[in-house]
Amino acid sequence: MAGSGRALSLREKCVEGWSIIGVSEVPVPKSLRIFAAAIVAVVAFLVATQRVQALGPTVLMFYGGTLKAPVFVTGPDVDAFGDVNRRSTITTEALGSRTYLNVALFWGPARDPALNGTPMANLTPAMAWQHGRFYPPAGNQPALLLTTQLTKSTQPVPVPSNGPAFVAGGPLADTALPTLRKLGLVPAGH
Repeated sequence: MAGSGRALSLREKCVEGWSIIGVSEVPVPKSLRIFAAAIVAVVAFLVATQRVQALGPTVLMFYGGTLKAPVFVTGPDVDAFGDVNRRSTITTEALGSRTYLNVALFWGPARDPALNGTPMANLTPAMAWQHGRFYPPAGNQPALLLTTQLTKSTQPVPVPSNGPAFVAGGPLADTALPTLRKLGLVPAGH
């Protein structure tokens, strides 16, 4: 058999752990097939567990109002803001004179949020693909983030001031409040 020096028949190769896909094809050792399947499984797992950047912005830049310098929200903290593109039933007109901060939303990867090579510390609102207004909680009113429609190019700044431009967003989930408190955007009592 294997140690006798003679050539193995296809049947003998199958018995000794070889696998034949077809008679005309080259036999592949069973251990190599198992190794290849393990590699495919690991790659599939890594792909499935990666954060998909296209589901939401990667950087939120709060600016203006009472802020002396922009405040950036990045990484997993951005996820707490939910779907910033869902159609809103709240209008800026209904909010009247409620205080708000401007927000620039960047959709590029964390290493290049504006997709122009600008480091995060040097980003400006004019580089954003989307803009918004953040309304901190007031009394019994929840925190809100209203946004413009997402475009795949920069939007004019100053941010549109007419209410109809802010068509998406809405109340923020309670999961966003710890991040907002940590950054000083929401008072500790809310």
